[in-house]
Amino acid sequence: MKLPIDHKAILDNEISKIISTQEMGKLNLSKEKVGDSIANIVNLFYFNPWSLQQTVFKNLEFSKIDDLIKINSIIRSNAAIQNLIKKQSPGRKYWNTILPFADKVENVLSNEYSPPQRIALFPGLSCMFFCGFCGRNQKAKYPSSIVDQSVKNMKKILEEKSPSTKISISGGLEPLTNTKINDILGDGLIDNIKIPLITNAYNLTKNFIEKNINLMKLDSIRVSLYGWDEQSYFNITRNKKSFQMVKQNLTELIKKRNEINKNLKIGLNFIILRENMNYLTDVIDFIKTINENVLNGKGIDFLSLRDDYHSVTGNSDKYDTDRIYRTEGRIENEERQKLMFLIQNLNDYKKKYCASLHIDYGYSLEFLSQGFYSVGLNKIKSNNLNTKGFTQLSVAVDTYGDVFMFREAGFLNREGNKKMIIGRVDDKTNLENVIKNFLSDEKVKTFQENDLRFLDSFDHVLASMVFQKEQDIKFGISLNQNPIKSENYKVESGTGNNWYSDDI
Repeated sequence: MKLPIDHKAILDNEISKIISTQEMGKLNLSKEKVGDSIANIVNLFYFNPWSLQQTVFKNLEFSKIDDLIKINSIIRSNAAIQNLIKKQSPGRKYWNTILPFADKVENVLSNEYSPPQRIALFPGLSCMFFCGFCGRNQKAKYPSSIVDQSVKNMKKILEEKSPSTKISISGGLEPLTNTKINDILGDGLIDNIKIPLITNAYNLTKNFIEKNINLMKLDSIRVSLYGWDEQSYFNITRNKKSFQMVKQNLTELIKKRNEINKNLKIGLNFIILRENMNYLTDVIDFIKTINENVLNGKGIDFLSLRDDYHSVTGNSDKYDTDRIYRTEGRIENEERQKLMFLIQNLNDYKKKYCASLHIDYGYSLEFLSQGFYSVGLNKIKSNNLNTKGFTQLSVAVDTYGDVFMFREAGFLNREGNKKMIIGRVDDKTNLENVIKNFLSDEKVKTFQENDLRFLDSFDHVLASMVFQKEQDIKFGISLNQNPIKSENYKVESGTGNNWYSDDI
C-alpha cells in the first residue's frame, strides 16, 4: 500500500528539508540512502505499527545497527512525520492504544509490579441475552448472595486505584443485573473519575435509573446494539422483548440525561457480523428515530463500530459449547472488500441523515473507512504471548473478585478460563497484592492456540506491542531508539470514548 498523495507530499517535503541540513554530514550516509530509508520506514509504520526493527534493518540493508538508530532518531524528532504516522494514518487507532502504554513495557518484560493502567470491572450476575458470538457460559450465573461482597470488592478497587489507572464497567455478564450497582458508584468514589459503562440496556428502565441515579454521574454509557428492528434483534439475542425494551429504555435514558447531566455521553456499540453487514444504514435510521423521539435536547452522541467478533475470539465448536446457537462465522477476506464499500456508503448516509453523529471505527475498520483494504485485526500468536501476560497494563475483575489476565476470560465458568485467573480480591487481599503475588510466583503460563479466545481486540493490541518491544530490545534497539516517539503522547480525544484509548 502507498501513502495518499497529500500525505506523500508532506513526507517528501520533510525529507527534502532533512537531507539539506548540516546534520547530514554526521550520518556518513548518502542523501539518497537517508531519504529512501526515512520514506520506507514511515511507509512501513504508517500501515503496520507492528513492524520489527530487525526486519527494517534487513530490508533496508544497513551495515550496522547504529545507522538505523540514527535514522530512527531523525524520524522521532520530526513533529510533522510523527503526526502523519500517529494521527493521520489508517493505523492511528492502533497507535492511540499503543503509545499511552509503551512506557510500561519495560515493567512487563522485567516482571516488575506497577499498577495496571486499565481495570475492567465486571459486576454483572447474569445476562438475559444469548448472543451467538458471545463466549459466555450461557447456563452460568452468580448467586445473588454474592452481591454485597461484590460491592465491597469493587469499592476497594476504586478507593485504592492509582491516579494513572482508568476504570471501565462492563462484562462479562450484563453489569446492570447487579442490584447494587448504585452502591458501587456511590460514596463520592467516581466524582472525579471518568468512567464509561457498557450495557445492553435491557434493565435500564426509567424506574431503574431513578433507583440507581449514580449512573448519571458516569462519563459515558455505551449501549451494545444488536439490531435495528424486532427481527434483527431477536436473531442475535434470542430474546423476543429485547428490541422494544432497549429502544424505549434508550429513549428514556437520553431524556433523563438531558435533564440532569448534559455532559454524560450516550452512544451505541455495533458489532459488524456476516448477518448484519448489509444493513449498516438501518442502524443510522434507528439512531435517527431515537433522536426524533427525544424531542428536546441532544440525542445519541456516538456510534462505535467494531469488527467481526469471530475474527477476534473464534467460533470453534470445540470450545464454549454452552450456547443456544452460534452466528455464521467470521467475515472472510473477499467479503471485506464489499465491507469497505459498505462503510464508505455508511459515511455518506450518515452525513445526510445524522450529520452530528460521531462514528468511531475499531482498529482494522479504520483502514476500511479510509479506503485501505485490511484483512482484520492484528492478532498475537499463542507462542508469542508473554508468560505473565501484562498485568501492568490491564486486568479484569469479576463479581467474585477474581482477577483475570485477559478480558474475554471474565465470564463465569467459561470453559478453560480458570487458567487465566491470577488471584481474588476479597476482605483480606487487595488488587495490588493479588498482582504482586502472581508476578513473584515462579510458575509461568504456557499458552495454546485455543487460549487466544480469551483475548479481545484490546488484549491483542497490547500483547502484540509487548512482543514487538521485546524483539526490538533483543535486536539492540531500546524503547527510546525506535522511530515512533511515545513520550508525552496525547491520545486522540473523541466522543467515541474508548476507555482504553481516548482521553476520557
